[in-house]
Amino acid sequence: MSELKSQTIKGVFWSFLEKFGSQFILLISQIVLARILEPRDFGLLGMIAIFIAVSQAFIDSGFDNALIQKKDVNQTDFSTVFYFNISIGFALYIILFFAAPAIADFFRAPQLVNLTRVVCLILIVNSFGLIQFVKFKIEMNFKAIAQVVVIANILSAIVGIGMALLDFGVWALAGQIIGIYTFRTILFWIKSEWRPSFVFSLESFKSLFNFGSKLLLSGLISQTFENIYLLVIGRMFSATALGFYAQARKLQQVPVATLAQVVGNVTFPAFSKIQDENERLRVGFRKLIKLLVFINFPLMIGLAIIAKPLLVLILGVKWLPSVPYFQLLCIAGMIYTLHASNLNILKVKGRSDLFLYLEIIKKGIVVIAIVIGLNWGIIGLVVGQICTSFISFFINAFYTGKLIAYTIPQQLKDVSQTFIITLIMAAVMSIGWLIQDQILTLSYQILSGISTYLLLAFATKQEAVVDGILILKEIIPLRRWKNVKY
Repeated sequence: MSELKSQTIKGVFWSFLEKFGSQFILLISQIVLARILEPRDFGLLGMIAIFIAVSQAFIDSGFDNALIQKKDVNQTDFSTVFYFNISIGFALYIILFFAAPAIADFFRAPQLVNLTRVVCLILIVNSFGLIQFVKFKIEMNFKAIAQVVVIANILSAIVGIGMALLDFGVWALAGQIIGIYTFRTILFWIKSEWRPSFVFSLESFKSLFNFGSKLLLSGLISQTFENIYLLVIGRMFSATALGFYAQARKLQQVPVATLAQVVGNVTFPAFSKIQDENERLRVGFRKLIKLLVFINFPLMIGLAIIAKPLLVLILGVKWLPSVPYFQLLCIAGMIYTLHASNLNILKVKGRSDLFLYLEIIKKGIVVIAIVIGLNWGIIGLVVGQICTSFISFFINAFYTGKLIAYTIPQQLKDVSQTFIITLIMAAVMSIGWLIQDQILTLSYQILSGISTYLLLAFATKQEAVVDGILILKEIIPLRRWKNVKY
């Protein structure tokens, strides 16, 4: 096995461990907090989420991807971006500090003035640790990233839950998010040997900005529209209604974000190393797509089916209005990792101009979906997300076909078998709706879903099963693997 392939597989393992571990910790903490706090508290924090997300995208400025994509990156490049990030972090915090009253007036929630001014401190804190994070990614040292992120999330969860038990209300959520970025930054500095030099190169800045500026605009557009539903729901409806939607979105993002970020974090630096070898890139990407849908299709459909008993069990009856939002978001999440991975190919090939162009087109479609969807309330908005997610896949995959000759029909053919066995799994799981007891319903649906899907996967000899075994053999080189037939 080649060194790059081995690095990539181990990187996937550690990146998955980091994302899954951190998301699992956040999920547990969110479940505990959801039982202590009220939906309105989550809605208030959701109202400022768009401002935080857009500001974070501005701080990144596309430079993280530019540093990874650049073949001869050096200390001057890292130091230049480090000082730029800090400057932007302070500038954005000052802007949001003085904009806080206007934000509160927009949402008709006076409590947001102080909440915005405190939570947005993470913009400054996070800017100090971004280069260490990027260097670990370039070195494909995902083990170090996993250790930092998991520990930081555990400590921040303790802070958030502790504050909630002490009756701090929405400030418990603020304490947790500030804790996440503060602990991460401190631990990245402890874990990394990199330190900035006292140098800022305009030449280096211009070189990186040439590639990163398009990704900056793309990132700003992407983050704005990924969170625009929070803005629209927060303005048009109540903080409580936003809390129900935000909780559903957060739960749906646990598996979706974990899978998409793991894939993006590992495959971008790995594929960038072979960006000029289209045949190797196509073969690797094809295997990636098959493995992604093998995991994501049954996961999303399965979660949509068990949504009601699952959410009532873990969050409580007061969160029941979140169920339909969660189910619809899971359908949208089916295709998300596919179109995100196709978009990643544009970055690998250095086509940040095309990346930006496509983001503008797709977000125009999102605006249309929002305008139409509002006629049917929050449900209409979520259905619009499903439509735009599928459209995004076809747009992104079209250009993947042009860049590495892996066309839309080829991709659909590669995922069709997995889609069919997922539908059969869903039909078997749906029988559980006839059972009256929620615990029995949930138990039947989970066990029948997993067993049906795995039996069908092995019976149809899914390529992803073989690739999964090979990955496990690389991660856990046990003697017993020699006896595994595939």
